[in-house]
Order: sequence, then structure tokens, then C-alpha cells
Amino acid sequence: MGVFNEEAHTFEDVARRQLQIYMDAADYGMPYRRSKPPEVIKALIESVNQFQALDAAYPHEKPFIRKRISWKGGVTVTIRIGWEIDEGMECGSQYTISYCKIGTRHGLLFPDCDTFISVDVEHYREPAKN
Repeated sequence: MGVFNEEAHTFEDVARRQLQIYMDAADYGMPYRRSKPPEVIKALIESVNQFQALDAAYPHEKPFIRKRISWKGGVTVTIRIGWEIDEGMECGSQYTISYCKIGTRHGLLFPDCDTFISVDVEHYREPAKN
């Protein structure tokens, strides 16, 4: 099954647009209003949904979504996209996407926003599936 670069580009585009969320913390994300999400956020959510559909359609393949954690007001999803196999090892990009609704406005640098999405981008290497 093939994955196009558009999904990875969307994740990395959001990662580049991240800003500091609180004045007194090292939390970063892309702020927006849930009622008016920007197009890049809509594309990100569509990409995550697409990976869920691919995992369901191809259960015998290595899954794209490796971890999903939910909490009150948020969710974190870890997605791995393999780009190549080198000497029996799969090499690729890992995207940890966190969605969080903000309940309190104290200390926020963007008080007109009620939601943040953050994307952490890492490289990974793991044994390839035979």
C-alpha cells in the first residue's frame, strides 16, 4: 500500500506553524477556533482519518497509527510513515499529533483561540515486516 507525500507535508506544515501557547511554558502548537478551523487543520484531520481507514482496510499490514491516547479535552495520535527499507530496517518519519481544547484562558498568548494542535516530527528506524 502506498502513501503519498501530501499527508507528510500536511503534518510538517502544521509543525512549522506552531507558536508558543503559554507565556510561562515550553508548549507549542497551532492555535485556532474550533468553529473556524484553517484549511491546513482540516487537511490534517482528514489525513489522520485516512490513516485510520487504511489501517482498518489492511489489517495484515504494519499499521500507520501506532498509539492513540485520549484524555478530557484532547487526544494524541502517533503515526509512522515508512519511506524506505535499508538492510532489513524500515526507516521513516514519526508524527505525534496532539489535539487539545483549552478550557482556561489564564496565561494564554492567544486568548481568542480555543483549540491547539501540535505536531512533533521525528525519524524512526525499526525492523521491516517480512
